[in-house]
Parts: sequence; structure tokens; C-alpha cells
Amino acid sequence: MRLTRPLGLLKPLFLALAVAFVSTPLVSCGYPQQALLDGATAADQAEVLRAQGLRVRKVQVTVVAPVYKILADDTEGLPHQRFLILLRNGTTVLIAHDTRMAPRVPIRVGDTVKIHGEYIWNPKGGVIHWTHHSDTPRHEGGWIDFDGQRYE
Repeated sequence: MRLTRPLGLLKPLFLALAVAFVSTPLVSCGYPQQALLDGATAADQAEVLRAQGLRVRKVQVTVVAPVYKILADDTEGLPHQRFLILLRNGTTVLIAHDTRMAPRVPIRVGDTVKIHGEYIWNPKGGVIHWTHHSDTPRHEGGWIDFDGQRYE
């Protein structure tokens, strides 16, 4: 008995499901990611979401968001603690925290942080840096608030 006709009918369904799966961002479909976002409101992230949408570079922002992923430190040039925060639109933003200018923040995935720094748009979602005190009057200082302590 040949099953070519029934399998032929399943091929379009399989292709449609495959396309839907591949084109859906993984960040938006998993329970753990949604659970991470429960601590941050749209208002907490409005400045970054607006800057991201307008593709703005070099603008001061404040954002409250969960830590999505801890990355290896950047050790080339100035040392930076690096991690990703998760935004309500399903994108992530890289945080580059200069550990020569400010203490390391003892965060873990899932922790909620409040960050003030300079946002620079890029196609991956952007980066926030200058999350430390300023050493020049030409630039506003930044900080990271975590667990009742300010790291600047």
C-alpha cells in the first residue's frame, strides 16, 4: 500500500508549521522569558523602547528589566561586565558596565535591575554603556541599582 497521497497532503502543513516556528522569536514564545518580564512594566521600559524604535544613538535612558543572560566579561581594552536585559517587545539590550570605574554588580539570570546610562542603537537591540559615575563634566554619569544598592 502506498502512502504518497496522504503524505503529499501533509507537506504543505509541515512547511507552514516550520516557517511559523523559524520566524517566531524564541524570546517571545517561552514561559521562562515571560516570567522574567513580570517585574518590569511598559512604563519602566518606555525610554529604551522608544530609542530602539527610532534607532537613536547616544541618548541617556533609564530602564527596569530582568537579566536575560550573563555574558563573558569584555577584557580587551577597558574591562566591562556584560549581560543582556530582556525588553517587553521580546528584544534584548546589551549592558556594558565598566568594572574599572564602578564595582561589579552581583546579578544572576532572572534578577531585575534598574539601569541608567547611554543607549546606542544597533541591529541586535542596542547597548547601554556609561553605567558608572562620570569622570568628565562633558558626560552624565550612570548607575545600576540592584538589590537595594547602587553601583556607580
